[in-house]
Amino acid sequence: MKHLQFAKIAILLWLVTIITLGYLFYYGNTSKSLDSRTAIHLTPAERQLVLTEMRALLEAVNGMLNGLGEKDYEKAAKSAEAVGMGLVASLEHQEKTILLKLPVSFKKLGFGTHEKFDSIAAKIRKKEEIHSILKDMDELTKNCVACHASYKIELESEKK
Repeated sequence: MKHLQFAKIAILLWLVTIITLGYLFYYGNTSKSLDSRTAIHLTPAERQLVLTEMRALLEAVNGMLNGLGEKDYEKAAKSAEAVGMGLVASLEHQEKTILLKLPVSFKKLGFGTHEKFDSIAAKIRKKEEIHSILKDMDELTKNCVACHASYKIELESEKK
């Protein structure tokens, strides 16, 4: 009888663990901020990693526009590729620690943005029509605007 009771407790603990991990995977370590955005709570090092990555995205957009403006397609393509999915793969070991803290919607937006950079790099390399490339860049920067309008990164100690 004690074994049956122990088994029930073990299964219950297992279910609680799975539900908790599922909750964290979906919602992350978040709260509502005073300005109604979703605040993502990270350690100082994690916050620095995310903000550094965001700055790299902005620098890449600038490099792409500069390259396209100078008709230097290779420079523009390299700028885009620098922050594509290759960047995600290179940061994979660092980002594993924060993936549970980020909500699914933030992850989807982020991965979609990195994929879009790769897609635009391919179009630039093919020297596709500039208006098509600019339309894709417009969609890309809408991801940036949506992210900054929806989320803010706070330190875990700032959690309210």
